[in-house]
Amino acid sequence: MFKIFIEATILKKIADSEKGNPKLAQSMLFRLLSQQKVVYVSSTEEAWIHAIGTEAKINANTSQAAYIEGIATHPETVLQNPSSLFILNIPIAEAERIQKLYGVLCISGDAVNISPLIDINDIHVSNEQERLGRGWDSVLDSVERLPSNALLLTDRYLFAFRHPNAGDGLANIKDILSQLLPRQFSGGDYHITVIFDNMAKHSTYTFDEIATKLNRIKTQLGRDYPIMMEVLGITPDCSIYNKLHNRLIVSNYYLVEAGHKLAAFNHDKGTARQTLLPLALFTESSLNGTSTPPLKVIEQTTSTLRDFSKSLPKLTDHTTYFYAVNGQRMEKCIAIRNRLIK
Repeated sequence: MFKIFIEATILKKIADSEKGNPKLAQSMLFRLLSQQKVVYVSSTEEAWIHAIGTEAKINANTSQAAYIEGIATHPETVLQNPSSLFILNIPIAEAERIQKLYGVLCISGDAVNISPLIDINDIHVSNEQERLGRGWDSVLDSVERLPSNALLLTDRYLFAFRHPNAGDGLANIKDILSQLLPRQFSGGDYHITVIFDNMAKHSTYTFDEIATKLNRIKTQLGRDYPIMMEVLGITPDCSIYNKLHNRLIVSNYYLVEAGHKLAAFNHDKGTARQTLLPLALFTESSLNGTSTPPLKVIEQTTSTLRDFSKSLPKLTDHTTYFYAVNGQRMEKCIAIRNRLIK
């Protein structure tokens, strides 16, 4: 869930600088603060907080003060809120270090820049057997530098083909992960969850084979941190089946949507005619209030999986899905482990 954790003094400075500005002259940062449902601040002084605007719902909760102020000495605690924006009274270099090591967007109050959260309208259109730049390497250019601590990949037909020209799901996942996984991560396991329709996979695949080969891929990526590879093979009888129609790559600060399939390339050649959209969380028009932010797609997907995960302990029929972690098939899933749905 996207939240903004911001020190009270920084929020006051922003509010004071924007006070009295007409709406069209307000900064993207001010509009972002105005629109978000919850902003945690380490103060209970509300008079100037209300200057942000009536749409904002500020939680001036002193119980969060210790958490926010403690990040400087315990930066690993940012992963308690892995999809949040942190704007803190810390040096620029320290904010960059936290961002690099823990995969969260952390900004120093000395240089508040939210441009990484604003989409640049990057669009790619592929066609069968035609080259598209460097394949996934080109498509992911606009999002791969954003901090990341987890990924969700969902495509019901991801493993429907085994021939490279038709779209090899395993090869495409390897290419995607090679581009998107950070070079450094110090937050324990990096989380990856792959979701597909187990009934729509190619007839020569077994679920166990897919889970084993996905786990093998993570060891081939050359990262020096542990990776948790979670695999969920749903069936049409699964409660979330109809809610996972879109083909998506979801991380904490971006998503990538494929119009037809995530098995989009054979190296640099397209396997289908489709549009591929890498998107940051917000667009300028969404911050202007004239469109829906891409964040909404992420929230819909993570909400679906969160509700499913919460229902699992009470589920009586576990035959509607197949589940594996790190290549090991599990008899049933007690909870989805990916931190993006926590």
